[in-house]
Amino acid sequence: MSIKAVVFDLGQVIFNFDLSKFIKSFAKKIPGNGLTDINKIISDYSQTAFLYETGKISSSEFYDILVRKTGYTGSFNEFSIIWNNIFRLNCETLEVIADLRQSECALAVLSNTNELHFEYLKAGYPEVFALFDKFFLSYEMKERKPDDGIFKKVIEYYGAEPQALFFTDDLEGNVQAAKRNGMTAYRFTAALNLRENLKSEGIII
Repeated sequence: MSIKAVVFDLGQVIFNFDLSKFIKSFAKKIPGNGLTDINKIISDYSQTAFLYETGKISSSEFYDILVRKTGYTGSFNEFSIIWNNIFRLNCETLEVIADLRQSECALAVLSNTNELHFEYLKAGYPEVFALFDKFFLSYEMKERKPDDGIFKKVIEYYGAEPQALFFTDDLEGNVQAAKRNGMTAYRFTAALNLRENLKSEGIII
């Protein structure tokens, strides 16, 4: 069966990110804390980020919760800057996407992300986002990978056999969830490997 759409994860596939950059900058605005309670910051972030990524809280509520839990003293604007200053474009993946744009396959993103990150990346890299036909975003869909529900919505959107949808993600758990729902899925490790994976499914670019 020929591939109808190629669906990419966003973080660590199209854009690399380093969360430690945010943690270090965030900790500097916690009175008397610095980096001494880094584990607490990460824990607070993880619990609250899940709510944010599934659209259960807004950007301002996300900020307010972290302020209340950690004592962060920076403004919302300062927070937004350091929250977003963690990304770097994977230029090799971009080359793959640009080559795919010349094929007959639809291109999409399926990402566990949040409003601040997505809007920042979309505004900063319009030439990248213009290559895609559709964005499936956890904060809009109220679900996140690896839950079956979000994959079922992607499959339903295309109205195709699940195996006609090619999915790549850096996290093995998400890849296995896609396969569980019948999609053709490969773990992303590097752009060169992605080209080989696509070739094995009949997409030569």
